Amino acid sequence: MTVELLALQPDDAAYAAGLRTLGRQLVHIGVALIHRIGELDGTDLDLFALLTAPDIEPPRPNGAV
Repeated sequence: MTVELLALQPDDAAYAAGLRTLGRQLVHIGVALIHRIGELDGTDLDLFALLTAPDIEPPRPNGAV
């Protein structure tokens, strides 16, 4: 996807569509990773907090770092 985006830069519409696709794929990957973390340490996925404060990590109930 990244290589395709580099080739599409002169075409704004295609570049925007490619960025949108890549962004959605990254969100899906991130949600899957956070869901798996929840399985490992017992935390719930707080989607609102994730979207509004993505750089702040909630405390873990088991004290993991």
